[in-house]
Amino acid sequence: MIGHNQGTMDPFLGRAAFHIGFYISFVAGALLLFLEKGTAEYVITQFTLGIGLVYLLLVVILVQWGKRREQ
Repeated sequence: MIGHNQGTMDPFLGRAAFHIGFYISFVAGALLLFLEKGTAEYVITQFTLGIGLVYLLLVVILVQWGKRREQ
């Protein structure tokens, strides 16, 4: 890539990853409000919410780590 140092992350990549994780978490959280507890759909949506939140946490950690590495 022209104009990028090797080892740095494009800020748009971090932003896109955050938006994907937020979308997954938000939709799963909203669905939990409408699904009947004890059903298979409810359990799968809980797992989806958990995975989305873990993904968001990893994105935030990696972006912060990348910022510190650049300094």
